[in-house]
Amino acid sequence: MKIATLESLHADAGQRDFDFLKITTDDGRVGWSEYNESFGGPGVSAVIDGLAPHLIGKDPRAYEAHVALLYAVRRQAAGGIAQQAIGAVENALLDLKARALGIPVGTEVNEAAVRAHPPKKR
Repeated sequence: MKIATLESLHADAGQRDFDFLKITTDDGRVGWSEYNESFGGPGVSAVIDGLAPHLIGKDPRAYEAHVALLYAVRRQAAGGIAQQAIGAVENALLDLKARALGIPVGTEVNEAAVRAHPPKKR
């Protein structure tokens, strides 16, 4: 399973648009995330397009390594457009991985949190 495409999709909702990121793998699996360019973040789609070459051909299940690489590539201040774009990519990769494993995305997130911060023994 390798990342084949990243596609930004936009839906006109009247006063604002809804923005979605669709990541598709070479075997047809899809991961989704939502982001927002309507409130202070125009340009997120362009940043996602610029980040895409760093992800195409990679295994989406290694999302933590991909996110670390994207932060290193962009080196922006926290909270900016680049972070919004990377957050959209991370969420879509998490969704894709969870779907590939056949589990809810919350299960993957919770397991990652436990690995990062294991409970202390008393």
